[in-house]
Amino acid sequence: MLSTLLLVAISAPPDGLHEFVASGASDTLPHGHLTGLTDGNVELVTPAGTVQVQDLIALRRPGVALPPHPQRSFLLTTTGDRIPGNLLGGTGDRLRFQPSWGDSVWDVPIATVDVIWLTRPPSDTPPDPAKYTWLLDRSRRDVVRFPNGDTAHGTIDGFPTAETLRLKPQLTQARSLRLSEITAIAFNPGLARSRKPKGRYAHLVLRNGTRVDLTGLTLVGGTLKGTTLFGPIIEVPLADLVALDIIGGKGVSLGSLKPYATDQGGFLGVAWPWVPNRTVRGEPLRLLTPEGESTFDRGLGTHPRTRLVYNLAGKFRRFEALVGLDTVSSAQGKAVVRILLDGKEHSLPELLNLSAGPAVPVRVDITGVKELTLVVDFGPAGDVQSDVNWADAQLVE
Repeated sequence: MLSTLLLVAISAPPDGLHEFVASGASDTLPHGHLTGLTDGNVELVTPAGTVQVQDLIALRRPGVALPPHPQRSFLLTTTGDRIPGNLLGGTGDRLRFQPSWGDSVWDVPIATVDVIWLTRPPSDTPPDPAKYTWLLDRSRRDVVRFPNGDTAHGTIDGFPTAETLRLKPQLTQARSLRLSEITAIAFNPGLARSRKPKGRYAHLVLRNGTRVDLTGLTLVGGTLKGTTLFGPIIEVPLADLVALDIIGGKGVSLGSLKPYATDQGGFLGVAWPWVPNRTVRGEPLRLLTPEGESTFDRGLGTHPRTRLVYNLAGKFRRFEALVGLDTVSSAQGKAVVRILLDGKEHSLPELLNLSAGPAVPVRVDITGVKELTLVVDFGPAGDVQSDVNWADAQLVE
C-alpha cells in the first residue's frame, strides 16, 4: 500500500476554486491557492508569495461549512465511506454503482459494501449500520428492506438485469425483486472485508456530503484522482472538495485513542459515556461554525460530568480541537469545559461558560506535556442540553 501522497503542481486558478487553509506540523495556518502537494508537503500561493507547508495535516476550504452526510441513495462501505449515487445492478460478487458526480460507473466488490440505500432513509435512522434496528438479527445473511419497513433475509445470488436482483431465502426458492420496490440492501457481514491502510491516506469531504478515503492521491488539471479502499480509481473535481485530512500522518485523532483514565457521572445519577467520532447520543458531531452548521467525522462526544485523561509521554507539540455544544441536542444549554496540562489548568475563558453559538477553536502548545486532561462539567442548569462535541480533536507530533 502506498504510504505517500502526490499532487502534481498546477497553475493558480481563477475565482478561488482552489483556495484552501492548510494545517501542518508548524503553528501557522497559511491561506491561498493550492498549487501542489508532494509527499505530504503542500505548496500554496498566498498574497505574500509561495508558501511551503511541511507534513500536511488538513486542508479546509474557507467560507464553506462541512456538509451533512448524504441524505438519499448512497453507498456505505465497510471502511466507512459514504458516497451518494445509484445502483445499476451487478453480478454475484460485485455491484455496478454510479456516483452522483460525472459519468463513470464503478465495479464495487460486494465484500466491501455494508449497506446501500436506494431511497432516502427514514428520519430516525442512526448514522451507523451497526445500530440499524432492522439489522439486529441479520447474522450471516443478506437483508433487503422494503418501503413499509418489512425485510427479507437470505442470499443475493445475482442481478438478472440492471433493475432486478435475485434473493434466495434459506428455506424457499429464490425470487426476483425489482430494485424500485426496495429501499435498502445490507450484505452478509460474515463476508465483509474491512481494512484501513497501514501508511498515510487521505480522507475527503465533498460538497454533496461524500466521505471517501483515497490512497495515491494526485491532482492534475483541477481534478483529484486516487484509489479507493474498496478498489476503484476515482476522479473528483477539485472544485467539489471541502476538506481533506491526512490519516496516519503527524496528526493523531483523539477518537482513535483510549484515555488511560476516565471519570463520569450524571447530574441526577445518570451518566452519558463519552463516544469516539459521534455525539453521546450516537449522532454525527455537529457544531456551529462561522460558515454555518458543520458536520465533522472525527472527534469526541461528551456530556457533563466527564473527565478524560490521556497519557502523552511528552511526544506531542500541539493539541487542537473545535469545542462547542451540539447544534441539534443542545441548542439552549450551557457547560463548563476545562483543559489541564500535567494537572494544571490551561486558561481558556471562552470554555468556562460554554453556551450555544459558534464553537471555540482550541490550539494549545503541549510540548513536553506528559498528561492531557479534558473536563466537561455542569452548567447553571445542570446537564440539561449540554452535549459537548470536540470536533477534529487531535494531537500533533
